[in-house]
Amino acid sequence: MPPASYWLVRLSLVHLLLGFTAGAWLLVHKAGWLPALPGLLTVHVELVLLGFMVLFAVAVAWWILPRTRGERPPDRGAWAAGGLLAMGVWLVVFGAVGTVREVQTAGRLLELLAVAGWARLLWPRILIANRHHRSS
Repeated sequence: MPPASYWLVRLSLVHLLLGFTAGAWLLVHKAGWLPALPGLLTVHVELVLLGFMVLFAVAVAWWILPRTRGERPPDRGAWAAGGLLAMGVWLVVFGAVGTVREVQTAGRLLELLAVAGWARLLWPRILIANRHHRSS
């Protein structure tokens, strides 16, 4: 497993734990035992959907998809795209908690850049996997 995949999977699991905690807070709040926190639903959705599910999927794809030239590509691009995604998630989370739209917008832009980066990194490998599948 490439180091970038290893650490990005771990980071996605941290996001899952924090997103689960935010979701649990939301449920306990519904029972009336905890106070409402502004933006907590956004925090929960952001951490679980993008911070966990998307980051986990692209980290595993970086590890699993066939390589373009046989050797493992450098992890620099994966680190950059994973870092952009994580920073975007956290900017959206902080913007939601502080209800600062500009911070949330900056986070969404970083997430968009991360998606473009992952597409650039993974698309050639997806095409190779598709060719291998069709030829067999």
